[in-house]
Amino acid sequence: MIIWIDGAYGVGKSTLAEKLHELLPNSFIFDAENVGNAVRDNMPQSVYYSETFEGYPLWFHVCNELLTELSGRFDGVILVPMTLMRQESFARFAEPLRSKGIEIVHVLLESSIEIIHDRILERGESEDCWCMRHIEDCLSAQQHFEDVIRVQSVGQTADELAKEVVQALGLSTRKEQ
Repeated sequence: MIIWIDGAYGVGKSTLAEKLHELLPNSFIFDAENVGNAVRDNMPQSVYYSETFEGYPLWFHVCNELLTELSGRFDGVILVPMTLMRQESFARFAEPLRSKGIEIVHVLLESSIEIIHDRILERGESEDCWCMRHIEDCLSAQQHFEDVIRVQSVGQTADELAKEVVQALGLSTRKEQ
């Protein structure tokens, strides 16, 4: 199973993935951002496709190939903390994977703009950083996403959020086994 953990930049996707990794036996965190960086960083800036990885066809292809390979060789839960701003982007991952019999679910971590803003500052970024400039666009786009498991993070700890996701997906944790 692949759990795609989505949400605005700075909402806590990586933190949630780490907590889920602690809870779920035989889980692995797949870093789609590293894949995107590798794709973009190996192109001259003059041929960049877009400001986000969602504009890079090769990013989708490489991630899908790696996730297919991992799913065939790794008998566990693959956690993918990665922001998507387009509903169709998740389908570009899910459809080819599902056609190969690979289960993938889309979890959307939601929060308020104020909390996200503060989290980005707490991690050492500035008011004018790339993430800050795109919070509102992200939140606006993601509010229209369909077929997602929405998890509201306001007022919950990362441990509580992880337990909520585990329960929503009917998964067994390390402590239950």
